[in-house]
Amino acid sequence: MPREQTDWLVQPLVEAGLAPAEIRVLVTRLCFEVIVADDAGTGARLLDVVADRQPAVRSAWLEVVDRLLTRPPAGGRSAEH
Repeated sequence: MPREQTDWLVQPLVEAGLAPAEIRVLVTRLCFEVIVADDAGTGARLLDVVADRQPAVRSAWLEVVDRLLTRPPAGGRSAEH
């Protein structure tokens, strides 16, 4: 993934005041949760990653997850094309 896309994905967490090391920890936990979660509990587990964080960080995390799930693939085309 190009650096510009990576920066865009995590920008909400940067704006919420998280340092790069904290962002890496959250993204690592996200990856772990996705790998070990069953389909029924994935959504809740993704939110649990930031359950102990401030509201601004939780809100930023939701934005990051949304960006991960909805960002267009390289080339700008939507997933339907």
